[in-house]
Amino acid sequence: MSFLRLLIVGFIVCGVLDILTARVTKKETSSLSHFTVRAPIDFAFLGAIGMGLFIAIMLFAKHESRVIPVWIMIVLSIGLMLPSALLMIAPIKGVWDIIVSNDDITVVKGFIFKRHWKFSSIEYAKAGRGGLKVYINGGKRKAFFLDTMCPSSQHFIERMEKEGKTIIQPMESTK
Repeated sequence: MSFLRLLIVGFIVCGVLDILTARVTKKETSSLSHFTVRAPIDFAFLGAIGMGLFIAIMLFAKHESRVIPVWIMIVLSIGLMLPSALLMIAPIKGVWDIIVSNDDITVVKGFIFKRHWKFSSIEYAKAGRGGLKVYINGGKRKAFFLDTMCPSSQHFIERMEKEGKTIIQPMESTK
């Protein structure tokens, strides 16, 4: 029962943080020199739906006094709860951000890991499924991945085009 309480409290806390994040990120910037690329708030709503379904299954099993087999709990935890929790926290500031400020690029992952690059050191980017792989230092090392579903990703692409950086498009298959 304490696990279920913890799950419900975590669900509510993430929901409140996502609502606060949505209010702050509504201010869209048109500047190409100062912007932040962050996961869209839609991810949080998808995660809330999955987490709500998981909590409903747990409450139903408790109410009906049924024991859920261990293998089903493992499948539900890995297949439903974990992805839902990750989707719920993705739009929160500091979970996954690409911050561009003039020539400085800061990539923040998981509140802790920060990497810094200069926009001028970008060699090129490769477009792939869902995003751009940005390369630096002569193209030998991938610096970071830019998800093109994120709201400010177009600012990053426009900035690359403005500074003359190459974006390699995938080869189209001819049939």
